[in-house]
Amino acid sequence: MVLDFEVYQGKKLADGGEGGKPWLVGESVVVRLTESLPQGTSVFFDRFFTTPRLLEHMQSKQLHGTGTVKKIYVPKEAGLMTEKELPKKERGFAQCSIRSDSIVALTLWQDKRAIYLASTEHGIEPKGEVSRYEKTRSYRTVSRPVVVKAYNACMGGVDLNDRMIALYRAGAKSKKWTINTVLHFIDMAAVNAWILHRRSHGEQRMKFLEFKYALAKQMLSWCDISDGSGSSSDSEEQGRMPPKRARVPPIPSPRLVATGKHLPRAHVRKEFRRCRNAGCSMKTGMECRTCGIFLCCRPERDCFYEFHMELVSARRGYRRG
Repeated sequence: MVLDFEVYQGKKLADGGEGGKPWLVGESVVVRLTESLPQGTSVFFDRFFTTPRLLEHMQSKQLHGTGTVKKIYVPKEAGLMTEKELPKKERGFAQCSIRSDSIVALTLWQDKRAIYLASTEHGIEPKGEVSRYEKTRSYRTVSRPVVVKAYNACMGGVDLNDRMIALYRAGAKSKKWTINTVLHFIDMAAVNAWILHRRSHGEQRMKFLEFKYALAKQMLSWCDISDGSGSSSDSEEQGRMPPKRARVPPIPSPRLVATGKHLPRAHVRKEFRRCRNAGCSMKTGMECRTCGIFLCCRPERDCFYEFHMELVSARRGYRRG
């Protein structure tokens, strides 16, 4: 469920970094988006955002932070094993180091490779177990710290929300970014509403497609502009603009037909138009490159040839006259 968001407007660093230094890009994103969270909230993020300075800032705001951390942020004073020493340890080995001020706990867990995590809330204990697939084509139960369990359980919320939005996204023929942005926010609100619907209705909850269909019907009922009798008022009828008619290309002059080179251009199915030759009502995808009009070309009737020959004949008659 999305609690807060901001539209990306370019690189933006939040002011007020610790020690007089501005926040890094990842740090500034977390700092801005956590301003609306209540105290005691647990926030999870990956290694792009996690820094010791960010965790200290969140602790000062009475927020809990947990995330994977890059090795460059793991000091030697922590006493954690190096990558050269870890191959001697079995899979599931864990080691934890707590800072002297008891704010940040660094945890090392040996899975397929070494994983470093930093947290102001979790450490190793209590340990759990997890099944892992081995090269011997069998599963093996290994030990897992509680910080890894919490991280795996709570991460991925943004990706899951994006996946739910993409299932039944509101379509728009327009390519304007403003319209697509507004529709994206409507889809995001629909996903949040469906999550609240699931929590409140229990076993009687609707599927997401059914919920969005019911939501669309309700929103359409709000857009009814008719009066109580079911007919629109006279002022509304007068204020409506007539629908625009599609522009029909003009018939080319006989002189243009006689002097130009007329070759057909093929169009896809959705761009078919009615044949402009007299007495023909078929739709076609063949357009004259010079005249700019659609003319069908079929075995039983070659309107493309007939149309141009009639104009050529008219041109010749014009010259004789």
